[in-house]
Amino acid sequence: MAEPAPQVRFSIRPPQAADLRAIERAERTCFSDPWPGHYFASELFAPGRFQRLVVEPAGVLVAYLFAAWQYLDLHVLKVATLPQYRRQGVAAQLMGLAERHALETGGDTVTLEVRTSNDAAISMYELLGYHRAGLRRAYYHDGEDALVMTKDLER
Repeated sequence: MAEPAPQVRFSIRPPQAADLRAIERAERTCFSDPWPGHYFASELFAPGRFQRLVVEPAGVLVAYLFAAWQYLDLHVLKVATLPQYRRQGVAAQLMGLAERHALETGGDTVTLEVRTSNDAAISMYELLGYHRAGLRRAYYHDGEDALVMTKDLER
């Protein structure tokens, strides 16, 4: 007897304009200082960007990543996983896609900022091979500092 086919849990795709409302809702859920919706709209159509959404088969948003090129560095602007989907490797998978894209496009590094109080995210980035590269004082609207983390990509 044949084994049942594995269930497809999530799919990954580029965002579309029709996704903007779901991204805005997710942003408000995931961040205390969310981007306004028009930021995502402008990122969606800007050149030199890498963006991915993780969605359930029914189209429900699970996670997202928005990144922009700065010379040979792919700078992750936003990466977020909705709370009910955290600790399942979704953000790590998105970061891996960003790293592969950077390598395939000739990039040298991937960089991001993370709140100094976000121990879970910092630990994940360190496990993925990111190192602490600096500090941006009062980076967030509430005055919290951001830790700059970067990963050198190996060819």
